[in-house]
Amino acid sequence: MQIWRLVAHHEKSEDALQLMKEKGRIAIGWSDLGDLTHLNPQSSKEISTEIKRIRADVSNAMMAGPSLWNLYSEVVIGDQIILTASGKRKCVFEVTGDYIFDNENSILGYSHQRAAALTDIDPQELWVASDSSVAKGENPRWTLSKCKGTKRSGEIVYFEGKRYSVSSTAIERDSLARRRCLEHFGYKCNVCSISFEKEYGEIGKNYIHVHHRIDLAYSNGEHIIDPTKDLIPLCPNCHAMVHTEKPAMPIEKLKSIYESQRA
Repeated sequence: MQIWRLVAHHEKSEDALQLMKEKGRIAIGWSDLGDLTHLNPQSSKEISTEIKRIRADVSNAMMAGPSLWNLYSEVVIGDQIILTASGKRKCVFEVTGDYIFDNENSILGYSHQRAAALTDIDPQELWVASDSSVAKGENPRWTLSKCKGTKRSGEIVYFEGKRYSVSSTAIERDSLARRRCLEHFGYKCNVCSISFEKEYGEIGKNYIHVHHRIDLAYSNGEHIIDPTKDLIPLCPNCHAMVHTEKPAMPIEKLKSIYESQRA
């Protein structure tokens, strides 16, 4: 789990922050660059170079490239994002989904996005626990910067995690597909077999993440999916673990790892 700091919007930060809360997504600009999965960059420099190619008039391409690279490649499910708006740390989101490019649901023109759930972690407390600075090699002027992070920052997230609530699933492109997936598999994790309703009673009822076996970030735009073959219910922990590889590791591999630890 990594801590990040994200500037909500350079011109209308308060409005953007409110939309992020409503839509359950974090977002970054430079939408005219298009879907990064089509560009398939291997570094932040490649993104900066492409920005300079399509926008020869801009002078801050080298600032935009690293931020987009972080959102696209470095952020993982389970990471914590400190949102700042109007120069103040406002709230903390937990990342729940992979990179997507969504022009139809842009946030004030920002289409580079990730699904994220609002938490009740104190953003200022988490920032201070991360030594109030970005990590080595990061730049505080970037829109999205990795925080330094300390043992204390991890303890804050762990402690708060016992009581804050997040949305039960990452935002899917087709809610009907998600529903059909759960009708078929039920609300039990297909790796560790946890049932939140069985463990926590009524508050755990219908709580589960739905995982795309093939990452949306690696799909070729809009496409037809089979809810019983392409989607699978996972608990938040297993969902995070399956995304420790890029693309996400096969469910069967993670299940094998899980079972081998209990042999």
